[in-house]
Amino acid sequence: MSLPASIHASVSSALLGRVTRIFNNSVGDVLVETLQNARRAGANRVDIDVLEEGGRSLLVIRDDGTGIADPAKVLTLGDSGWDADTARREDPAGMGVFSLAGRHVEIRSRTALAEMGWRVEIPADAWESGVPLAIETCDVEPGTEIRIDMPDAWSRDLAAAAANAARHYPLPVRFRGEALKQVDFLAGACRIENWQGCRIGVFHDRNHLPASYPRINFHGLTVLCPLPSVTEVDGGECWHVRVDIRDAPALQLVLPARKEMVQNSALEALREAAEAAIYRALARAPGHRLAHAQWLRAQKLGIELPEAEAWLHGWFSRTADDNGIHHGERVVDRPMILFPDSEPAFEQCAGRALRGEVLGGTLVREQSAFAGYRWYDSLPRICSLSFVIGAGDSEVRYEESEATPPDLVSGQVASIMLDVAVSSSQDGTAKSVTYSLPVDVLILPEDGWSTDLDETVILLSPKCAIDPCDLADLLIDICFCACDDVDADSWETQQRNFQMRAGQIANALLLGEDAAILARIRDVIQEEIRWLIPLGRQVSMLAGGNGVELTFVANAIAHDPGVPLPEYQSSGPV
Repeated sequence: MSLPASIHASVSSALLGRVTRIFNNSVGDVLVETLQNARRAGANRVDIDVLEEGGRSLLVIRDDGTGIADPAKVLTLGDSGWDADTARREDPAGMGVFSLAGRHVEIRSRTALAEMGWRVEIPADAWESGVPLAIETCDVEPGTEIRIDMPDAWSRDLAAAAANAARHYPLPVRFRGEALKQVDFLAGACRIENWQGCRIGVFHDRNHLPASYPRINFHGLTVLCPLPSVTEVDGGECWHVRVDIRDAPALQLVLPARKEMVQNSALEALREAAEAAIYRALARAPGHRLAHAQWLRAQKLGIELPEAEAWLHGWFSRTADDNGIHHGERVVDRPMILFPDSEPAFEQCAGRALRGEVLGGTLVREQSAFAGYRWYDSLPRICSLSFVIGAGDSEVRYEESEATPPDLVSGQVASIMLDVAVSSSQDGTAKSVTYSLPVDVLILPEDGWSTDLDETVILLSPKCAIDPCDLADLLIDICFCACDDVDADSWETQQRNFQMRAGQIANALLLGEDAAILARIRDVIQEEIRWLIPLGRQVSMLAGGNGVELTFVANAIAHDPGVPLPEYQSSGPV
């Protein structure tokens, strides 16, 4: 086979046989495309109605625009027939009418200068066959009317689809004689800027943007498109934008369905303009909490902003479950000391020794996003934490992420001290000051985060006065992390079981094995058996190797069910 001398772009006639698959065949697509054509035709209003005719339900869409002078343009795929100005501004593809492909359709139209209008009936199978269709004259008002055989699915969706198509459409739309509600796409914006034929609206109202949130409006056709958003540090809401396209030829929609934007240089320029609009809106706010990197980005875009407000959240010890970090109150206009993020065991045990302002200032949670601001970089900060354990004649230093020192077992040790080094320099070059503070309890999980309680080492100082309940709660904060496997028990069940085991360990360590055994029996009775005892009565139990003896206690004083029994105690009535 010889090669051709040249080739050129063309459209295969086979494409005509696939036109029913260009659009998704929904009533929403049909309404959007016909409303767009009515607007381009200079219509002042669009009417949507339903007619019953010959046992058929017909969707009727009528506009009072310029009408269609040449009927041949209607079914010429890719030939829009619009004037040069419309073609320049909106890039119409001549495919919108093919959203009707596969339906039985009647089109009636008349231009203002024509004495009579015309009509054509398009059977459902004529869209792909290319058979000739007869054009007839008809008496119709200037404009265009389209009648479509309506399936049952369209009947169910029609009202919602009409309301959605009209919501941000620039012309009045009536559905069955009633005006549909219309809303400015940028309603609620805190700032609106005009940019190269677009209106950019800045909003400050959401903590996240769902994937279904429309960002661009093209004369009523809303489009999903990633656009800039800015979330402030510790902020629940974010700054984001929506764009209303009015006359921006360079911003193009992907054909034929026009449901996404063409990724071109014009869209990138729009994104940068939108980002700058957000920072200009922030510049008008009384203050901001932008990360330092965002602050630098604003400067690069030509927007000068003050530094972020100089306050931080008070520090609270984190827990193992869900990596929970609790924010304290705002700390402002008083000395602050940055506490770095550490493992729960380190934070919980160190926190017991760091209550108050023992380091000369209020502890605040480190916020690395602020690094680079002058006020943040000048704050003193904890640069190292370590525990010194006195065991016998030696001392063992334990630092974060280290393995548990060998030969340490749960129980009392000679001493526990917390060494805290505080530096006044952000880069750590300044000389640090070290504080040594007594610690009453040190808990060392096997992996530093969460673990089996049986593998956890619990050390107590000689003067430790913690009670079993508090020790059990501390074990939960440091070691409990619920399993989220599909076959795991609920969080509540896992937490309750862990709490019971923590109580047993705390009782055994602080009160002895006998107290732990009694507490475990009491827990089982409280959870599984107590509800069987009739209200107002008491049961005495004698249990041992030979079995269990139960008797009702005569003349017993019933325990008030409204008063909870203690959870961890060595003895006492159940």
